[in-house]
Amino acid sequence: MKTEKLPITLTEEGVFYKEIIGTEEYNKTTKCTYFLMVLFSEGSGTHYIDAAEYPIKGNQLHFLFPGQHHHWITGPETNAQKIVVGKKVFETFSSLSEIYFIRHNLHPVFKLSTALFEVIFNEMKNIQRDLLAQESDGKWNEIVRLRIDILVSLIKKEAGDYLKENLLGTSNVIIDSFWDLVNVNFAAHKRVTWYAERLHVTSNYLNILCRKHLHITASNVIYQRIIQEAKGLLKFSDKSIKQIAFHLGFESLSAFSTFFKNITGFSPSDYKGHSS
Repeated sequence: MKTEKLPITLTEEGVFYKEIIGTEEYNKTTKCTYFLMVLFSEGSGTHYIDAAEYPIKGNQLHFLFPGQHHHWITGPETNAQKIVVGKKVFETFSSLSEIYFIRHNLHPVFKLSTALFEVIFNEMKNIQRDLLAQESDGKWNEIVRLRIDILVSLIKKEAGDYLKENLLGTSNVIIDSFWDLVNVNFAAHKRVTWYAERLHVTSNYLNILCRKHLHITASNVIYQRIIQEAKGLLKFSDKSIKQIAFHLGFESLSAFSTFFKNITGFSPSDYKGHSS
């Protein structure tokens, strides 16, 4: 994993940290080719994300995905930490399905509790320190990845809680039930028709609801849950890739490998090796 302090172009395997102090006007309508996390201790101004405007305030966490357009103009009292993560580094982490829902549905800005803010603040400072150590000793490479994995896990939990409390619980009872069914049955049942039948709706109507409330298809909801589980097993279990394939309900190792690579860009063996 390559690391640079202020890279002109961040590689897909790069990571860097920057502190933002005071007024800054970041490149107008810059299209991200990376994942971005910004933690504002104090702040004012506006962060423009795609077509929306978000006031910058203290105790906020902002993040963006590849393909989004954004720029910001910060006020003089702004103090923030910015971490930019290359796409391939970010994709090596497990349990990202809740994070991807944010990209499609949720507010990209979270107001954090004081306790959670302190935890994330300290983790970002640890990453800053470890990146400096990595410059002279490449063995810190894995430590940096683990630090970012902690950040991803913290954000995932926050996103998951928000999804359940603010989106699924109030938006549509069918979507809520679909979410619960997928979490229990994703390994055994991968076809939208199976879920639609149990929800007493047509597959087409279930897709319409998913596009309306989640902005992704019903199939993608199922596929993201499978990928979430697969990443966790590849990274943390002692199961072979073949065992994982059958555990997740695939008829063959090749079918699982094709499915996994089409969605993540990694073969299961590459992902498992990169995570080791």
